[in-house]
Amino acid sequence: MIVAFYKVDHSGATLVDKAIAWWTSGFKAKFNSEWKKSYSHTEIVFSDGVMISCSPREGEVRAKKHTENKAHWDYLDLSGLDEETARAFADTQVGKKYDWLGVAGFVIGVRENEKRWFCSELSTRVLQIGGCIKLGDITPARVSPNRLYKLLKRR
Repeated sequence: MIVAFYKVDHSGATLVDKAIAWWTSGFKAKFNSEWKKSYSHTEIVFSDGVMISCSPREGEVRAKKHTENKAHWDYLDLSGLDEETARAFADTQVGKKYDWLGVAGFVIGVRENEKRWFCSELSTRVLQIGGCIKLGDITPARVSPNRLYKLLKRR
C-alpha cells in the first residue's frame, strides 16, 4: 500500500487546497510560508493501482485508478501492512458521503462519525485496520493530511 499526499506548491492547487494546508500546518509554518510545502489531501493507493479516498470534489468515498504524478503528489510506501484486510474495509466505505462536519471538527471539535469521511480520516482508519502500529489508537477524525504525513514518516 502507498499513501499519496497532494502538494499545494504547484499551480493546480485550488484555493480550498491551500486553505486546508494552511489551516492544518503547524503554528510556526503558518507565518513563515512553510505551509506551502504541506498537503491538502490524502489517498490510499493499493498494489493494483486503485486508490480509495474521499474528497469534496466528488462528495463521497470513491475508488478509482490513481495516476502517479510526482509533481503534484508525494508518496510513502507502506508495504508490509495487511493490504487484504485494509482493502476489504475500504471497499465497504465506497459511496459514503464527505464529512464536512468532521473537517469543521478541526475548528469546533465535532465528534468522529464513521458514516461520513474526509480524506485523511479515512486514510488513517484504513491504515489502522491494515495494521499500521504507528497510528495505534489515534482518533482518525483528529488527523489532517499534514499530521498523517508526519506520523508515517516516523514509522
